[in-house]
Amino acid sequence: MSVMAQSRAPKADVALSCILRRSVGSPIPAQTLEVGPRGMQVRSQRPLSLDETVGFELPDLGIRVCGRARVLRVDRSTVYALRFEGLPDPMIRRLHALATSRR
Repeated sequence: MSVMAQSRAPKADVALSCILRRSVGSPIPAQTLEVGPRGMQVRSQRPLSLDETVGFELPDLGIRVCGRARVLRVDRSTVYALRFEGLPDPMIRRLHALATSRR
């Protein structure tokens, strides 16, 4: 996929419950603000670190969407942009369908 096509990935403003997990410690409850096939923006009361990798789960999408995501930036004190890493195609297709249906 070209860089140009990647930058145009659809995104949807949608509030979903999301669980983030570090390799150590208790699960981190979060809520999505925006979701697309390449990543999501979440609100978390527990701080996340720039470039940190976390596990995530979005359970309410008809299929269980879960995997790893990297924190790309801190948008506000409790809002973070995360990029998905290595999601299987069925999950990417489900996120793409969600993003295009909510535009």
